[in-house]
Amino acid sequence: MDDIEPGSFSYDLEKCKHFIMETAYNILIVEDNMADADILQRYLQRSGIQFNATLASDREEFIQAITHQKFDIVLADHSLPQFTSVEALEELQKLHLDTAFILVTGTVSEEFAVNILRKGADDYILKGNLQRLPNAIKGAIEKRKMNQDKMIAEEELKESNNQLRELASHLQNIREEERASMAREIHDELGQQLTGLKLEVSWLSLKIPSTEKDIQQKIHVMADLLNHAIVTVRKIATELRPAVLDDQGLSEAIKWLNREHKKRTGLSIHFKSTVNDADIDSNNMIALFRIYQESLTNVMRHAEATVVSSVLENKGNNLLLTVTDNGKGFDTKGAGAKKTLGLISMKERAFMAGGKLEINSLEGSGTTISVSIPVKNSVSANKN
Repeated sequence: MDDIEPGSFSYDLEKCKHFIMETAYNILIVEDNMADADILQRYLQRSGIQFNATLASDREEFIQAITHQKFDIVLADHSLPQFTSVEALEELQKLHLDTAFILVTGTVSEEFAVNILRKGADDYILKGNLQRLPNAIKGAIEKRKMNQDKMIAEEELKESNNQLRELASHLQNIREEERASMAREIHDELGQQLTGLKLEVSWLSLKIPSTEKDIQQKIHVMADLLNHAIVTVRKIATELRPAVLDDQGLSEAIKWLNREHKKRTGLSIHFKSTVNDADIDSNNMIALFRIYQESLTNVMRHAEATVVSSVLENKGNNLLLTVTDNGKGFDTKGAGAKKTLGLISMKERAFMAGGKLEINSLEGSGTTISVSIPVKNSVSANKN
């Protein structure tokens, strides 16, 4: 065979008796000994691997090759003049090239072999044991390809999750807008109509003679039903979107919610806020209110608690809401906790607001829910 010169060359293996790859491997051989480079390529040819090879005998040729060509694998001798296999591997990593890398050398200590594998090499082959090289090349390239496919799949999954969260956030905002709109319509329209109807019934009661006891009784029944209907309408409107949240801010809305829960359950709830509600972004305010609302609902349904303590405060550039109960607690790592829709909903609300929610609980020791949401830049700007 003709002498091998530095540069690029390829083998035509159409007549190879073993197997022919559909696409030739692009191999960069880092070797300053031409005889060894020739032996290496002849062995690959006999093994049936189809390849295009480029030879680099020093750092300059190596850098030139990897910056101008794409390689499937690098086969590197350990020590070249003023250039080592470790340096070659590091150059690949500096350029973020996910190229398979195999050390092919005459002698190497076990310590060095372990070290270069830890640094990212795929394998090492001794020149006296080249029969392992073909399978090592195939395995290394396939491993890199699988890793690349995995990374692409993970990026696609991440992008898909981001899109789903953006959609969920958009739907959540639409839902809150619809709830606010429905609350206004129910309170202003239906509430006023029922109030008007109550006035008409009261007028009718005055016009009916007191001797018409059956009719008067019916009118009283109608008036009672109207009173209950008005209370129900106000309750529905308030639960859809408490007016106090928009009119007086988050702290007052939390206090109102605490009073409502205490009326229904007798639960003792202590709340402290050191935050200026005027500085809270409207979306953050809604997110924190809904998380707090769900927290109290969970306490009422599951915790068997008698006391709840909650604090709203600033921590650096974040709003921090902490809710602690003295209930029975639960295993936060258990399957039941992971599948609880209420907890999932709270975590998603915090995530969509750019924050995070943490749950600390032990069976028999109560539960603490902490949600941290960054202060929006626009809100911070309003302080200046």
